[in-house]
Amino acid sequence: MIMKNTLSILGLILLTIPVLSQGNKYEKAMKSAMDQMEQASNPAESLEAAASFEEISKNYPDQWLPSYHASRIFVTNSFEGTDADKRDLILERAGINLDQARAMAPEESEVEVLKALYYIGLISIDPETRGPVYYMDAIDAIQKGIELNPENPRAYYISAMWTLNSPDFMGGGPEAALPLFRKALEKYKTYKNDLAFWPAWGEDLVQAELDRMEE
Repeated sequence: MIMKNTLSILGLILLTIPVLSQGNKYEKAMKSAMDQMEQASNPAESLEAAASFEEISKNYPDQWLPSYHASRIFVTNSFEGTDADKRDLILERAGINLDQARAMAPEESEVEVLKALYYIGLISIDPETRGPVYYMDAIDAIQKGIELNPENPRAYYISAMWTLNSPDFMGGGPEAALPLFRKALEKYKTYKNDLAFWPAWGEDLVQAELDRMEE
């Protein structure tokens, strides 16, 4: 009986080792890609980091964070430059990764915030033509991001940026956006999430906007 129990325990340990090994490989790959993203000093280096996250996503298709980070890099990068065709191509890759993240985390506030940012990127290329097409998509994503997690500071940051850049007659402008930026900063000060590789961007952007608006 003792020998049988010992063999059973040994079998469980041997079955567990590959799982632990996979987890360690994922964490190591993500840590490397996160460092690459944070240390990027130009758009080309940022895109290299995005490619690293895409590779991780292929190897670990049950994890949504690699696709999320890849998509955010592409969306952010799309705001650089003036070539509409190149920006659209970058947003196309952003959309592919965003769809992958949404498929795995359809009720995640962070993904909805990123979706809103993606639509804003599309609109910014041709506001007159694309504004009417994607306006409600962006609004719905912002609202859902807040509804899914009222403590998510990035949801309020995107809401503030949307309001800041909306016309006065639509309830936008600096005066309407200022309270939202302040609320976003409050949320950043209290928000806690200790999960590895969780989104942590935006506080410096909020502070920069507040400094500019309140000077």
